[in-house]
Amino acid sequence: MKSLILTVILSGGILISCSTSIEPPNGTVDFYISNSTGSSMTLSVYDKVCRRTFFRVPLPRSREVPLTTCAATDGRADIRYRRRAYKADDDNPWLDSRVASNQVLVVR
Repeated sequence: MKSLILTVILSGGILISCSTSIEPPNGTVDFYISNSTGSSMTLSVYDKVCRRTFFRVPLPRSREVPLTTCAATDGRADIRYRRRAYKADDDNPWLDSRVASNQVLVVR
């Protein structure tokens, strides 16, 4: 019984001390997405560098929302975004953009 408790405590200590996140090779980029429309919207943002999707990014009207993504080799974020909709169609295409650190991406 004592060896089982000791094994559990030792295993837990090893798991807690391990770092599970791997830093991106080129670092991260912190930027803002701004809503210039008269109504609130929800965006889907795809990070093309780390191949990660941010679903349902809420964007209140006339506000900015901070976002952090992986940086490309030139230190800029390489993303695709579109309005979150029930189904994809030609009226709601994916838009590509490259954003620098602390820059504001205005969505119209």
